[in-house]
Amino acid sequence: MNLGFIGTGKIAASVITGICKSKISYKKIIISPRNKKIALGLKRKFKKIVIAKNNQQIVG
Repeated sequence: MNLGFIGTGKIAASVITGICKSKISYKKIIISPRNKKIALGLKRKFKKIVIAKNNQQIVG
């Protein structure tokens, strides 16, 4: 299963962190590039994170 998040604010970052630290099975999490600082931090912290080029790539 792939997951996607549009927007990378504090709430999305908390949810993504919770998912990554849980036993939930997923292939990758695609996140919005909207907040580059948070997006890059999540990508560095978790190996299954992919930063999309734009929001359309997440829903497409």
